[in-house]
Amino acid sequence: MRLRKLVCPYDPSLINSLHRRQIAVRVEEPSLVREAADAVAKSNNSLLCVILDFAQPLTALPIGDNWDGIPVLLMVSAVGEFRGVVSKLPALKKPNLRVALPSCKDNLRDARILASVGVYCSIFIERGGMDGSVDWDELSDLMTYALCARVPHAPVDPFDYISRHYDPMTHLKWDAVYLENPEEYFHLDTEKNVALSSKDAFARHFIGRLDEVEKEEPPEVIRRADAWSNLFLEKSVCATCEGFKLCMGKYLPKDGKADGCASFFAEMFEVLGELETLKEKSGKEALWQL
Repeated sequence: MRLRKLVCPYDPSLINSLHRRQIAVRVEEPSLVREAADAVAKSNNSLLCVILDFAQPLTALPIGDNWDGIPVLLMVSAVGEFRGVVSKLPALKKPNLRVALPSCKDNLRDARILASVGVYCSIFIERGGMDGSVDWDELSDLMTYALCARVPHAPVDPFDYISRHYDPMTHLKWDAVYLENPEEYFHLDTEKNVALSSKDAFARHFIGRLDEVEKEEPPEVIRRADAWSNLFLEKSVCATCEGFKLCMGKYLPKDGKADGCASFFAEMFEVLGELETLKEKSGKEALWQL
């Protein structure tokens, strides 16, 4: 089977026990960012990024002077008061930092502001099941800004990622932008137990130890990879949704009411189509040659 990239907690013994792997390392303290990156550099592995799980707003985050050259994903709960962000902008605008925010309404607004001043942002869209967890209208506004605004701004994921990997002829599994796709990523604990998502890892829902799991393709990975096809057998509302190639049923609420997510992904599908058309036209020879 193809070796996955690994997401694991910072543990020097664990890192040194891995060989020639691509690793994203999770830490909970800003002071450990450089230490974790150095530990991977001293091993025979390569660093994807350091994930800083910071349970406070961005304004409370002390950005290390020694983080240069380290790709760091700043997982924060919110942005906080913008007057507290201004002094951090020179550091936040550096290409090695990305700010990741949950998809509540205030964060959607703040992500747009951050992007407008040059800060790369990622919005973690909450999966279906929690009523009111996503304001689809606000998310649509942010998506349109991220993909269509002509004024200079930093990228906003997942929209930037989706637009770069979009193919109108096939489905797009874009969970990789969150390091969550089990076809590409495994999540480990310090004992090398394997989970198929960060949520599973935090809940300690493991499918086995790494050395055993990697002997052959895990059945659970295959099951999850093909889960979208069951929506057609179940005659789900997702099966007839215009935006199915982008959502693939991940965001259907438990109550089965898909109006919000369906409208959003249909609109995004339309925007991506228009962008694709513009790309094709830009490749043609111009009428005027002056």
